[in-house]
Amino acid sequence: MTSMKNYSRLLKVLLIFLVPVSGFTQVITVQDSSKNQFVIPESDLKEDILKTAAEDLTSDQFVGSWPMFGTDLRMKIGGYLKADLLYDFDGTTDKSQFLMSTIPVEGQDAYGNEGYVYFLAKETRVNIDIRRFSDNKIPLKLFVEGDFFSTTNQFRLRHAYITAGDFIIGQTWTTLSFLESMAFMIDFAAGDALFGGRSVQIRYQKQVSEKVKIAAGLEYLGALGIENSNGFDGQANLRLPLIALRIDYRWKTGVLFLGSSLAELRWDGGSTGPEDQVLQFDAVIAGRQYIGKNNYFTYNISLGNASGENIIAFAGSSANAVLNKEGKLDPIPAKSIMFGFMHRWVEGLESNFNYAYGWLDAPESRAPFALKRGGVGHLNLIKHFDQNFSIGGEYMWGAQRTSNDAFGNAKRFQLMAKFEF
Repeated sequence: MTSMKNYSRLLKVLLIFLVPVSGFTQVITVQDSSKNQFVIPESDLKEDILKTAAEDLTSDQFVGSWPMFGTDLRMKIGGYLKADLLYDFDGTTDKSQFLMSTIPVEGQDAYGNEGYVYFLAKETRVNIDIRRFSDNKIPLKLFVEGDFFSTTNQFRLRHAYITAGDFIIGQTWTTLSFLESMAFMIDFAAGDALFGGRSVQIRYQKQVSEKVKIAAGLEYLGALGIENSNGFDGQANLRLPLIALRIDYRWKTGVLFLGSSLAELRWDGGSTGPEDQVLQFDAVIAGRQYIGKNNYFTYNISLGNASGENIIAFAGSSANAVLNKEGKLDPIPAKSIMFGFMHRWVEGLESNFNYAYGWLDAPESRAPFALKRGGVGHLNLIKHFDQNFSIGGEYMWGAQRTSNDAFGNAKRFQLMAKFEF
């Protein structure tokens, strides 16, 4: 109970901090130092880096946009079309992405599956970007993006947010999603051990000096991740938002990220089931370092308690806590590490290597075939013909071990063609 009270106090402090600073978003203050910051080339990123309007709208340069006549807004449509052909050597159960949790293990019906070929184009994305440039109004940006990455190729919302001054409001990458800390991968899963995801949130993000940026966010924790293997009445519930804090430090050739978050996990048994709560906490350190113009390495390390669902590999596997036989929550400690490397052979031709590994220190009450630990690697060759068109091939390998000590491994090869606009 003491930890829950401390969490509530911290939440109040953060709210007190966020409310007064909202007044500062009414004034546009572009620091000259921001122009001298280390900036990662867009071609070296799989995902765009999330910026506030105050950071992004430092000039009226908005290539490819057109005016929304009768307003002070400009609009742009963007995205990409990506077509993939893959061959899976070991019959992993997800044809669209290479996840360690989908690798068949000993004792499962899928273990020993033969390989298969698969074609897909559902990673294709479309986005709308609307911006307001003004000398005497708060800078604004609206961004909506979706893809077709569902079982029936239906449109799926990825991002829907507003940036107003130094605030970000809506659904987008969580505060602790350090996207610059992974090398480029063709595979949609893109790094099982990456800590983060997407969530509806309100975030304050501010460049406080030439090298330092800070961020504080309140986020909806959608994946509570409580395993109820004993069949108790009730449900996982959320009373308070997740609190996330982050600091970025940039220098001439690299960037370092530090972050931490707190949340409450709760089981609400109603009138017939048990009630309990446990504190979720985690810490992340990540970064990217360039070695000349043609090489960089990346890293992402996380350590947490009851936070396994925040690691992509464990998402959707009830990896935060287990409701034991006494009706009490046993938190599951979680760890992950990811590192990558890029080498540019010549202009327009590059190779990327990325390896991710995750652990869960799960209690004995965990389901027998639940993912306990595992790793996935990616190695590719990408050819960029220009800023719009690229092709590539990628080899993937991975293994997982489940709570009952069953083991399985798998391999996959994937080709892609991509047109960005």
